[in-house]
Amino acid sequence: MVRVGIIGTGNIGKQHIELLESGAVTDAELTATTSRSSTSQPGKPRHFTDYITMLESGMVDAVIIATPTMNHAECAREAFARGIHVLVEKPVAMSMAEANSLLDEVPSTIKFAVMLNQRFHPAYREIKAMMDQSVIGDLHRFSWTMTSWYRPDIYYRVSNWRGTWRGEGGGLLINQCIHNLDILQWLFGLPSALTAKINFGRYHAIDVEDEVTSMMSFAGGTTGILIASSGEAPGLNRLEIIGDKGTISFDDQVITLHQADQRVSTHCATTTEMFGMPTFEEHKIDAGEPVNQHAAVIQNFIDAIAADRPLLTPATEGLGSLQLANAMLLSAWQGSPVDLPIDAQAHQDMLDARIAASQLRRAESLDVTIDMEKSYR
Repeated sequence: MVRVGIIGTGNIGKQHIELLESGAVTDAELTATTSRSSTSQPGKPRHFTDYITMLESGMVDAVIIATPTMNHAECAREAFARGIHVLVEKPVAMSMAEANSLLDEVPSTIKFAVMLNQRFHPAYREIKAMMDQSVIGDLHRFSWTMTSWYRPDIYYRVSNWRGTWRGEGGGLLINQCIHNLDILQWLFGLPSALTAKINFGRYHAIDVEDEVTSMMSFAGGTTGILIASSGEAPGLNRLEIIGDKGTISFDDQVITLHQADQRVSTHCATTTEMFGMPTFEEHKIDAGEPVNQHAAVIQNFIDAIAADRPLLTPATEGLGSLQLANAMLLSAWQGSPVDLPIDAQAHQDMLDARIAASQLRRAESLDVTIDMEKSYR
């Protein structure tokens, strides 16, 4: 039985507590929690108001870090120093420079994972399998409109860290869209270069980005476009992938595959019909029943500790999405395209300047309704 502690008992921390206490994760026991404000209750896991005390209590073999982004690296380092396994909420760190430094410090005996839960989304797993099998031939381009990350002002007003450079190191890209950026690079790999047009605080009274349009160029000629927003409603989640033998589209409900009877390039070069078109077959694909993505990540983390099974979301896998998020910000700040991998220090210097000029806000005490199920996309 792996003894688990949770650092941070805010919205997502509470979700992890419920998963562990409900039995949704096997071979794990929630033995401790920590936050600055909560107090222990009879019959509950022991609660600490200082996470270092919890790490040194001898009560935990592993921790889930569910703190504000600004604390991820610090908490992970303290756990490593005490031989404790770590699963950190996304992102691994606020920047590539911080993440690279952190990964250099991971002991060989420690399991270090990141919450890349959307890799367990049935639709994205199905699309990944189709891409790996080259079902639509050589990839030409893709476009992803991801504007269903709508957040009202109260989301920021009740927090002292959300929407600030000091608390997050970014906004839409580093918080909500980090999921899409992970799936993007999981499906297509990292681009060789990108350019981004970003609006900061367009829809909200925040310092960081809440609207992004980015165009990516890949080795071999593939191009990709990402459009994202946290200020549009109802918003869209539409992914379109174009290949030489067909297309894959996903509208947040159904995967549609249009598969040609020959390569489009072959038809284009050989047909005698001036307005001819290759013949396509349409397939509506059932991606299967939804799964509890967070429970799946936690279960794999526990299995890696208890049975030495491979981590499916090791912390190193969190670098791709962070690279994309940092690259898009760097492009917008510089007003020019950037090559990948980025100059991590150049990004860090520009981020540090913004952190130095910013501050955490004073969280407002407001009557707020929280339904975490509505936060997932």
